[in-house]
Order: sequence, then C-alpha cells, then structure tokens
Amino acid sequence: MMKLLPNRNWMTKMMALGFLVGTPIGCAMAEAPTGDPGSPESASDEIGTIYLPEGYPETIMFPAGTRLIATSGGQPPEYETRNYNVTAETDLPVGSVIEFYEGMLAKKGFDILEVEKGNATLIRFGAPGLDDASVLIMDMYGEGTTTFTISLIMEPEPE
Repeated sequence: MMKLLPNRNWMTKMMALGFLVGTPIGCAMAEAPTGDPGSPESASDEIGTIYLPEGYPETIMFPAGTRLIATSGGQPPEYETRNYNVTAETDLPVGSVIEFYEGMLAKKGFDILEVEKGNATLIRFGAPGLDDASVLIMDMYGEGTTTFTISLIMEPEPE
C-alpha cells in the first residue's frame, strides 16, 4: 500500500493547482482583461481594474504582452509572512515563457531549484527572503494563449 507523505514539492503543486481551480477569498478577478499589453501592473475591463498586490517584489518581471487575470496576497504588516499569487496570460508560446522565466530568474540572482515538465511546467526558485516560490506555466485552453501563475511565500522581515 502506498503511503502519501506531504512534502514541500507536493504542497507547492497542490497550492498552484488549488489556485487555478478555485479563486481564493479576497482575490481580484476579471473575465476578459484588456489594457496596455506592455504594462502588467494593471489590466482593466468593464468589471474593474486588476493591480499587482501591494509589496509585490519588483524583481520578478513578466514577459511582453502580459495581461493580469487575477491577483491576491500581500499581508498586512502585523503578519509574519506575506504570500502573493498572480495569474496572467500572454500570446507568447509556452516555450518562450519558460525561456523568459529561466533567463530572468537567473539574471536577477534567483536560484532555480527545480524544473518539472509535463502537461504544465513548474519552475521552483529561491532567494534570500523567499520561503517558497514557483511559476506554473501552461497552455491552459489549447488555443495558443499561455497562462502562468506566480506563487510567492515571503519570509518574515528581520526586525
């Protein structure tokens, strides 16, 4: 009989999958975002505007033509940890988005801990101040639009 033991890798996959399947409470979401494709900082539609959560690290960038779909996270200062989830899409092919993140993360000084390829690609990365970080990249609808979710759990800031 196989026994399932929770580990960080398994938990990261479940968090990413859970975020894609259901929208967490407090998540800003739009059905069909539009806006300046060169500016991932916000996207708007008839429902409202989506912004990156307050305190989102400026060092983690987005590929050209990124449109934000959903964002959540950023904890008030009284909490020890902060977490961010950003889901976005681009018309770039999956391979180009994977290359972008592998190159950008290495250039910005992040350590690429693991790359898992399958129906989706999961890139786990780390750096001082990050407890857990990943980007999940996929062609979600098979229509050539690449969807990706960035999940970050930040360590408490030293006092």
